[in-house]
Amino acid sequence: MAEFGHYTMCLAWVLCLLGMGAGAFAGIRGSTAWFLTARSATILVAVSTCLVLFALGHAFYHSDFALQYVWQYSNRAMPPVYRIAAIWGGMDGSMLLWCGMLAISAGIVAWRSVSYPRALMPWVLVVLNSASCFFLTVTVFLTNPFRYLHAGYIPLDGRGLNPLLQNPLMAIHPPLLYLGFTTLAVPYAFCMGALASKQLSNEWIRLTRSWTLIAWGFLTVGIVLGGYWAYLELGWGGFWAWDPVENASFLPWLTATAFLHSVMIQERKNMLKTWNVWLIVLTYGLTVFGTFLTRSGVVQSVHAFAETDVGWVFLLYLGILFGTALVLTLMRRSELRSERHIESFFSREAAFLLNNLVLLSICFATIWGVLFPILSEAVTGTKQTVGPPFFNAVNVPLFLGLIFLMGIGPLIAWRRANLHNLQKSFVLPFVTALLLSGILVWAGVNEFYPVLAYGLCWFVLMTIFGELHRGTKTVRAVQSQEQVGYVSGLRALLRRHRTKYGGHLVHLGVLVATIGITASMAHKYEREFSLDVGEKTQIGRFQIELTGIEVDKTRNYESIRAVTSIYDAQSGELLRVLE
Repeated sequence: MAEFGHYTMCLAWVLCLLGMGAGAFAGIRGSTAWFLTARSATILVAVSTCLVLFALGHAFYHSDFALQYVWQYSNRAMPPVYRIAAIWGGMDGSMLLWCGMLAISAGIVAWRSVSYPRALMPWVLVVLNSASCFFLTVTVFLTNPFRYLHAGYIPLDGRGLNPLLQNPLMAIHPPLLYLGFTTLAVPYAFCMGALASKQLSNEWIRLTRSWTLIAWGFLTVGIVLGGYWAYLELGWGGFWAWDPVENASFLPWLTATAFLHSVMIQERKNMLKTWNVWLIVLTYGLTVFGTFLTRSGVVQSVHAFAETDVGWVFLLYLGILFGTALVLTLMRRSELRSERHIESFFSREAAFLLNNLVLLSICFATIWGVLFPILSEAVTGTKQTVGPPFFNAVNVPLFLGLIFLMGIGPLIAWRRANLHNLQKSFVLPFVTALLLSGILVWAGVNEFYPVLAYGLCWFVLMTIFGELHRGTKTVRAVQSQEQVGYVSGLRALLRRHRTKYGGHLVHLGVLVATIGITASMAHKYEREFSLDVGEKTQIGRFQIELTGIEVDKTRNYESIRAVTSIYDAQSGELLRVLE
């Protein structure tokens, strides 16, 4: 099965080259036959990589320790689910998984390409096949998971997967992140295809809207599940520590969020065309940059793979990616000129653009924090690290500004807002948010940022509910209030404007996350201490007693578990036993 996987992987690489060449020839000559060849090659790449993944999964499931990769990350005592999850437990298998998901996305686009604009699609397939070709090149020549351990020698058992990774969340968190990363290649490919073919209407945005939303959704869920895994498994005292590899997944999420908002302006007003091109190029580039960070060994992280010599390949690909985008943008600069300009600072266009700038500011600050140790070592010879205090000091004010814009942007008028509409939409939310902030200060919440965060979340919540209420009143007025109840009117409103209120639903989720993050970070007590068995200490209103230390021996690994009893410090009542 290993030979089958290796040669099928090589076949997929050759088919990528064929898809690139045939697509370019079809784009230049307008040849239908060459386009169909590129389409078939792209679909066959997807099929081939699926077979390669199946071959590697078969080797893991049946404990084929003749393969070095299987021996490194599996053993016979591991449950079957973790033997399969071990496919992405190391660098070689995770790169193959990346190739498979990217190829499947490209194959779906190729399968549906007959219904897409013919002038655009050959170049889209060229870009998608070039992306698949790059990652397959890395997998075939540098990180091949089908390498044998020793000729003629098969170990009786393997080393096994890191126990921290033997968690159900790690069976689904990395694939979801990779799905988010790889599906972002599709809107990037359509954008580059539009530039190459001069098909620079808003059609490429319409065709990729679903892909962008799906990618953003996978990326969001993957980040959230990764945070929950960190909360359960790692001694960070929380779900996020601004770890370099955590940040690597967060960066494309920021730019993808900016892109989702910015394209609405282009579709409605034919503005920000060049801006949107570079947003999606930057988003895809950041997925590659995140892969470089994780696999080059330049940053130290609990998530990072061992130091390797493949980092230069990703940097070369990034250079080609941004260089190609720059050349195409300069060639098409006349077609990318905006047809309109922002007329007023008090307009939805201005609010959305400001939203973009804040998101990019957070992105830049995070990149700077990630790269600062590398730059400081290159300049001074000493690696100087930055930690959570830096990221929090810079990004917390920016995030709060983003929350404020989240309440303003969707409700303010296009082109130019008048004073009456501003009063109708925002006076009541603003006054009630001030009132809530005063109540919180009176109740003992004295820190500035928590009060501001809660007040802003209430402000945005009230703007959303106010918009729903006004929309429902309008529907009832049109359909006669006597015949339509309030709930029926609300249902009719939501059915009529699903996209708009779907966006509000996402904003409600952001508010819930903001309140949870604020509460968990601003009101916690954190101390480091040591306890002997039977000894107690107090933190805040709790008293903690170490009641025992136990060693658990499983067939797969050993673990040490501390058993602690948590008491109410005043009453002495036992509240819970934590392990």
